[in-house]
Amino acid sequence: MQVWRKWIFVTLTTLAASAAVAKVSPEEAARLGIEGTELTPMGAIRAGNADGSIPAWEGGITQPPAGYKEGGWYVDPYADDKILFSITAQNYQQYADKLSAGQVAMFKKYPQTYRMDIYPSRRSASFPKWHYENSIWNATNTDWCNPSPGTNREKRCLAEGSWRAGTFFPIPKDGGEIMFNHTFFYMGEGYTSDSYGYNAFVDGTYAEHLKRDRFFLPMWMSDADRPTADVYTRKGGAALCFSQEDLAPPRVAGTIFSACIYFHDTDADAYLYVPGQRRVRKAPEIGFYDSPGTGSDGLRTADSRWMFFVTGTEEWYEYSKPVRREMYIPYNSYKISQPGITFKDIVRPGHNNPDLKRYELHRVWELELKLKPGFRHLSPHRKLYVDEDSWVGVLGDMHDAQDNLWRVSEAYAMNFYNLPMVYFWGDDHSDLISGRHSALNAYYNVGPSDKATPPDFTKKGLPDPELYTPAGLRKFGVR
Repeated sequence: MQVWRKWIFVTLTTLAASAAVAKVSPEEAARLGIEGTELTPMGAIRAGNADGSIPAWEGGITQPPAGYKEGGWYVDPYADDKILFSITAQNYQQYADKLSAGQVAMFKKYPQTYRMDIYPSRRSASFPKWHYENSIWNATNTDWCNPSPGTNREKRCLAEGSWRAGTFFPIPKDGGEIMFNHTFFYMGEGYTSDSYGYNAFVDGTYAEHLKRDRFFLPMWMSDADRPTADVYTRKGGAALCFSQEDLAPPRVAGTIFSACIYFHDTDADAYLYVPGQRRVRKAPEIGFYDSPGTGSDGLRTADSRWMFFVTGTEEWYEYSKPVRREMYIPYNSYKISQPGITFKDIVRPGHNNPDLKRYELHRVWELELKLKPGFRHLSPHRKLYVDEDSWVGVLGDMHDAQDNLWRVSEAYAMNFYNLPMVYFWGDDHSDLISGRHSALNAYYNVGPSDKATPPDFTKKGLPDPELYTPAGLRKFGVR
């Protein structure tokens, strides 16, 4: 009887402890605020750094710059900024404390061509007021499911009713909280876009591909707008639904997949339509850990979207304690998003054109991940760097099975100020071993001038909710 009572006591104590891990106390949450607090509503440090090279956050971009028209290309609000200095293979050592291992490796691999132009730091990140208010509320309320739905799922299931649409854990204490904040960062209710990507060869030539992206995000919708079909309400509710349709090259045109990730199950519930077969099949490989990223020629893994995001049912990695540090990262990347630019302008041997990139000094959350025993992944060891002001991933390093630095990734973040939000305009994934590099389909400006358009984040641009069901996908495929 004593043993039984002791077991009950230990079990209840453990459950109570796990239930208290995510939420912070009201006193700690008081550090958050829209104005005048130590931390911003997103959990970033409001103040600048000691020498002023990182300014204080003062609300970011609060209105579009002059000349911007809704639905048009994004005007660069910082076009007049001058380069402060450039980091090259000849001087990178003096800045090494603010560089990732991947950036250092790129200087060594491409000493004649790889360069980082450093501009004044602009803390441009801004979001809707309701997002800020919900994020502050979440600090003392959001929690993980208790009990957990299973082993290695302790940080993969959010308790229903414990969160509002915002940053889940604005004062994160561990890697699981960092990853949920990052995976489900705000990017509007959804959008439709024709998105271009490339797979570059060693000599800088490339194969171009075009996909139609359709993102649908129930988590950011009001109760009145959120669909009530089972596909959106099961498993704690759909958080993120996404679809891609191949438009080019012709050999893959017409292939479409759609998938949803849920708050109680982060494995992508995915379906694929193959035009040659004219049927829909379940596609568990889509969005699954180290499966090849769609259209990547094997140069990206499925989980390297947004540098690294939560996918699959279980957590395969052990996380280090999150570290906040100052780093030079791609930011305010309006130069690479301008109309008229083509991949001929962007792609160079081994990496993208430094002339089109802008780097700034910002604080990031650095997260190191190492594979748990019993699991296998192409990259057993990796690092992720997340912008503290937005929770957008900006840098990623992947090591191979021999723990050699293998792939170096960067995303070109900028403020889509018509929402407002911070998202990315294209990325680049460089393979240090093969010399090749690849981009996710996220360049919207490189197509023919009469066809290329920015992503449509308006209600008009929301995809048809039926697309994310097998029957609906079949209907789209027949078209």
